[in-house]
Amino acid sequence: MELPPKIATPRLNEKLCSHCGLCMGDAWPVQESLQSCVFNTGWLGKHEERLFGRKRDPHDDDELAFGISLRRFNARMKRPVDGAQWGGIITRIALGAIETGLVEGVLTLHGSMMHPKAALATTPSAVLEGRGNKPVLSPTLTALHDAWRKGLKKVLVIGAPCHVHAIRDFHARNPHLEGMELFVVGIPCTDNLEADHLRWVLSLISRSPESITSMEFMQDYRVHLRHAGGDTEKIPFFCLPPDVVRPGVFANSCMSCFDYTNGLADLTVGYFGAPFSRDWKLQWMTIRTDRGERLFELISKEVETAPEQKRGDAERSVKAGLETTLEPLLYPQSMLKRKPMPRLAGNALCLVGQVLGPFGTEFARYSVHIHALRNYCFVRLNNPEKFDLLVPEHVQVLAKRYGLDTALNSRTGS
Repeated sequence: MELPPKIATPRLNEKLCSHCGLCMGDAWPVQESLQSCVFNTGWLGKHEERLFGRKRDPHDDDELAFGISLRRFNARMKRPVDGAQWGGIITRIALGAIETGLVEGVLTLHGSMMHPKAALATTPSAVLEGRGNKPVLSPTLTALHDAWRKGLKKVLVIGAPCHVHAIRDFHARNPHLEGMELFVVGIPCTDNLEADHLRWVLSLISRSPESITSMEFMQDYRVHLRHAGGDTEKIPFFCLPPDVVRPGVFANSCMSCFDYTNGLADLTVGYFGAPFSRDWKLQWMTIRTDRGERLFELISKEVETAPEQKRGDAERSVKAGLETTLEPLLYPQSMLKRKPMPRLAGNALCLVGQVLGPFGTEFARYSVHIHALRNYCFVRLNNPEKFDLLVPEHVQVLAKRYGLDTALNSRTGS
């Protein structure tokens, strides 16, 4: 694999664009798509109010972190889908939706981890081609143009928060999609990269970057890199080269996202609120709407479910880790002088985290809080003119809880 050159300087002037794909097709004018860009309309807030009839309650700790929902639980496929990264819950939902006629097409991604391609899947075989996660910016909504051209009236969308925000807004305001019924399966999402950046990161952290087929930041405090040969390389978070967490490595759009748990989806399926499972099969499901219930019903007999689990104190862990999290934003050049933690020490910290740190939904709460606070800081420092638009009210409540403005003012002298 040919690797790109080292990223020498942060790219803080990069345009806020997640490459969601809505404005990349030509079925309608680009300007109409741009009106629904999440970086022009803002995160959550009025979008939640339109979907649920209200905004989330900032005084409800679960709703503050995880969004509005009907119910949440852990789930595992009784018979995992062959070739699926996580056991195949999302794939089985999409297959069921097509096979039962609930929808006529599925907006998904085909292609490889590094080269995702938007796809309109209208057959079971095409749905199966979408197996596997693609941790790079992906133009899923380009396929919406194809669905509209074909005159489809019932469509399932599988997407990250930026995809879901854009299509929810476009569906609500634009006559092109009038009469189209949407079902939305959301993936919890944070910290994606452009493909070239991901190749560069993998070249720094992996013993064999050219053979990696998937990458995830897991609940055991390690980055898991799966290789084509079947083995998994595990790198403690604490041992990552400081260079890879500098501003400009992860996409500015992801650093300006405030919807880790995909709060506008009908149903969200991910792993990080479930206890760590070595086979990656245990998932955390959040059903948010009646349509989400209909989607889950398609596979309800094929999954084992269990109540959520939790242990530890997410707030205490956030307070302990917040200074380290914000350091790359406040002092990016200092990161270049840092050395990675030795692997032995990093693995020891991982064990401590697994025994004493947040677990289950407390781990999810910790992840949501610390990413929201980091991104709050990023937007305030780098796009202050968009702060009121992009940062939802409940995140501002969260920032006050942790005294973030006071900390930022003392460090930046503002």
